[in-house]
Amino acid sequence: MDQHRVMEGVKSFKKNGIRITPQRMAIMEYLATTESHPTADEIFKSLTNKFPNMSNGTVYNNLKCLKKYGFIKELSFGQSSSRYEWKTSFHYHVICTSCGKMRDFNYPELKEVEQFAKIKSGFEVSRHLFEIHGICPDCHNKTQNGEMDDPLLPTFY
Repeated sequence: MDQHRVMEGVKSFKKNGIRITPQRMAIMEYLATTESHPTADEIFKSLTNKFPNMSNGTVYNNLKCLKKYGFIKELSFGQSSSRYEWKTSFHYHVICTSCGKMRDFNYPELKEVEQFAKIKSGFEVSRHLFEIHGICPDCHNKTQNGEMDDPLLPTFY
């Protein structure tokens, strides 16, 4: 577990007078250690054994708070549910069009695209989104083994 990230969050919340509840701590630890980009519902389901009385609202409220203080990023892709990740260094995402799995990959930031867009459009560009879509190894293997239909037909959007 990346204890450093979690402790940064705890310090910041205490400094701002925000209580560190066991549920908030568990959500922070979950996001700081997962390699996936979970939805609020996935976080809720993964923590319900530990906190059987925790509601979906608790998860959403904590995600909102973590986002407000800059510890996590909310990732929105099309019509699907938002996904969350602990804020780290700049990176892009590759997304499986069959199951929705998302992974990070590092690549130099495409600042020249922002400059080009500014010149061509006259917009003051604040950021860009860049994502790669394809079939993850698990879905590819399931297709090869006949366990799954054509993964090139999107199912999660």
